[in-house]
Parts: sequence; C-alpha cells; structure tokens
Amino acid sequence: MDKDDCLFYDDFMKKIHRRLIFWVFFLLFILSTPVAILYSQGYRFDQYSRIFIRSGSITVKSVPSSASVFLNGKLQSGRALDIINNSITLNGLRPGSYAVRVSANKYQDWEKQIDVHSGISSEYWNVFLSPNDPTMKELPVSGVERFFPSPFGKRIAYTSHAQANLEIHSLDITSGESLLAYSGENLEFSNNKSENLEWNFKERLMAGPVTRNENKDYLIIDINKEYDPAFLSDLTSLRDFRSARWSPKDQWTLYFLGRSSEKAPQILYKYNVSTKELTEVASDIATFDFSGDSIYAVRHNNILYKLDLDGNETSQVTSTPLSSDDLGDFSRLIVYDENRQALISEKGVLFVHNNGSENTIRQIADNVNDIQFSDDGKKMIFWGNNDISVLFLRPWDVQPLRAENEIQKIIRSSVPFDNVFWYRDYEHILFTYQKKIKIIELDQRDHRILANIFENGLDNFPAAYDSRNSFYYFVGSGNASNTLFQMQLPEKTGFFGG
Repeated sequence: MDKDDCLFYDDFMKKIHRRLIFWVFFLLFILSTPVAILYSQGYRFDQYSRIFIRSGSITVKSVPSSASVFLNGKLQSGRALDIINNSITLNGLRPGSYAVRVSANKYQDWEKQIDVHSGISSEYWNVFLSPNDPTMKELPVSGVERFFPSPFGKRIAYTSHAQANLEIHSLDITSGESLLAYSGENLEFSNNKSENLEWNFKERLMAGPVTRNENKDYLIIDINKEYDPAFLSDLTSLRDFRSARWSPKDQWTLYFLGRSSEKAPQILYKYNVSTKELTEVASDIATFDFSGDSIYAVRHNNILYKLDLDGNETSQVTSTPLSSDDLGDFSRLIVYDENRQALISEKGVLFVHNNGSENTIRQIADNVNDIQFSDDGKKMIFWGNNDISVLFLRPWDVQPLRAENEIQKIIRSSVPFDNVFWYRDYEHILFTYQKKIKIIELDQRDHRILANIFENGLDNFPAAYDSRNSFYYFVGSGNASNTLFQMQLPEKTGFFGG
C-alpha cells in the first residue's frame, strides 16, 4: 500500500470512528432522555420491583426557621433541600415511612413518622420547636392576684391586697411604671374567670367586676384621674349588673345588663362616663356581645338578634332558638361575626350557630368553661375542666385536611386544665397543667406533639397570651411573692432565624 492509499485508509477510518461515536452518543441520548424526563417528573427506579415509581416529598416549615432536618437519623445537607419561603422540602423520596426530626440548638426536637405517597408532598406547615430555656422578664410588681392586659398590650391592670384594702394598679409595659389606680376596703374583686376587668379601646378607662356590700357591681376607673373612681350602682341607681363592656366606637360609653329593681326585667343599658347620661338600649336581653360596630343579643326566647349601637335598628340573625331550654341568668354569648356565634348556658352547655356551606345551630358539648375563636374565624377551641377540643367552622384545604363542622378532641386528662389560649398560628394551643405551661399541636398525623414551655412554682396561677405582640404573661414566684413575668413566645431569633 503506497502513501496515498494509507492516507485514504486513515481518513476513512477516522470517518467511521466519528460516525460510531456519533451514533453511540445518539443512542445514549435516546435511551437517557425518557429516564431524565421521568426523573424530572419525580419518578425513581425501584431496583426490587424493577420499575419506575413516582416519588413523593416532605415539606416542613418550622419556628424557628433556622432548624436542621434529619431523615431516618441522617442530617440532610443544604444541597438535598429546597428552601422556599422559609420552608424546607425533601424531594425525590420513594413511597414509604420516614422518621423525620426537626432540630435546633436550645430547642426541643420535633419528631414524627411521616408517610410519603407516590406523587404527593406530605406538608407540615406549622412545626413549633419549644425553647429549652425560654427568656423571662420579671416585671416590677408583686402580690398580683388577677391581671388583665389592655387591648393593644401597652398596659396591664392587676389586683392585689394591702391589708383589708383591695388595690387595682395599672402597669405601663414599656416604662415599667406602676400606678395605683384605686384602693378601698369592704370590696372584693370577682374570682369568676369568665368575668374580666374591661379596658376601653383607648386603654384609659377600666370597668372591673366587684362585690360590694354583698351585691355585684362594677368599679369604673380613669387611669388619667380626670374622673374619680365610681361604682356603677352609684352612677345609675340600678342593680344586678352583668356583662359590662366598653363601646367599640365611643371611648366614654359603657354597655351593661341591669335591673331597676329586684323584680324588674333585665335591660341592656349604656352609660356615658363623660356626660353622665344613662340610656336604655334594648329590653328582654339575656346576654349580648359586640362584633364590629354592632350589638348581638339573645333575647329570652333564645333567638339571636343584631342591633345597632343605639338599639334602633334590629334584625334577626337566627330564625330558630339557639336552645330549647332555659339558658339561666348567667349565660354568655361570644360572637365572631354575623355568621359565627357561640352561646354558653349557665350550666355550661355550648351551642354554636355556624352559617357556612350550611346554616346550622348545634349543641356541641356539656360542661364547657369557655371558648375562643381563631382570628380568621375558621376554628374555635372550647374546653372544660378536663378536656380541650376544636370545632372547625370552615373547611381546611391545607394538610392536614379538615371538614366544616368537624370536631376533634385535642387532649383529655383527669387533672384540670387552665389558662387555655390559641397560640398565634392557630394550629397550637397553650394551656397550664400541674404547674406547667404546655403547648400542643392540632396536627394528629402520627401523634400530636405535646411540649413543656416552662414549669412554674405555683400550683394555680393566672396567665394571659397576647398573640398580637407574642407575649405570654403569668404569675410566678420571683424576687417577691406572686410576681408577674413576661415571656416572648415565639422567641425572636433574628431576621433570618424566624
């Protein structure tokens, strides 16, 4: 073979080689493209069944957000996680059961066994990690018996005793300055937990339920001291007072139920502290509450009505009675809006009017102490001495799914619960139990996680949760007896820490 033939042969072989490489890569592309497409759509090859199975995922959003996620005991690296809107997603998981642990330094772990299904994301949007050692602030007050935060959390009114005198103080949260607003003898503040000291929306006037000369009364206090402390019975010459509430629109006007004499019918009145004017708003009222700028009132026929603040315009909210039985003199109405109201009879029977996809009136439970609506009106907690439950007033389309009018028993115990509040995400409930402040989640998948927040030194103590400012207040043993403590819940962990 001469030189030209050799060159021709080499060139020919190079062309064959290039074509072979091209066709090999082309075949690899043809074979790998479906695999890549399947992989991008979440399919994974199962070596045991030798077929492609569509994978699932787990999404977790935690407080604090700067948490680590462990899958079957193995820490998941940042490369394995998708982080969007402070939520963490573990993609490409084969269907099955996984042990998931969410952990952060100085917090208690959150652990659940989570089932992953083909093509579905198992979502946990409200993972709360309880702090191991929550930060406390001891407020400069002592001898606290009952206390009442103002509507916007700027002040706290609290009661105490100095020898035989009942004292009512006002504490400025920011400055720590405490003002003695009232001191008097032969007077007792109500120990009924359903009767609270009421602040007006300007956080200036207070109306406190008291017993005076063995009769129920209300003490009106102006912390600016422009008006002297006065009793409602002296201002109005009425008696048998109940349910004093400040107007949602006029800072000087107090609404209340009262009678002109022992056998007279119960009437809804309003009294203007500034003008000293007493006005009859509506008669034949068993109980009432405000929502927006309207009054909602149950008459003695047990039908619910809506009134304007002067009592002139009246419309019927329910066409049938909320209850067929007598509610008693001390029933309570709690209103979220025109479509959602709860009524607790004197004996603790709970009735709920819920106008959702259906307009229903239901007797929900017996022996109920109180209820609390969530801020969005989609849920309501109710509780007695030994159990806490949730009523879902609207369908819940986020995992875990819930149906309208579904009731879930959250926790039950032979030892009484106290100080029950919604936590600010409305997927957890705060309560006290055997000296402990606890929190429990609503999500019942695998199990409901119950965590300790703090163990107090007192057997029974008052507490309050200001969800607007994320402050939990409680009475404990500090440098002095019955000191008031402030705890931030959730704790601040920085701009990126959640």
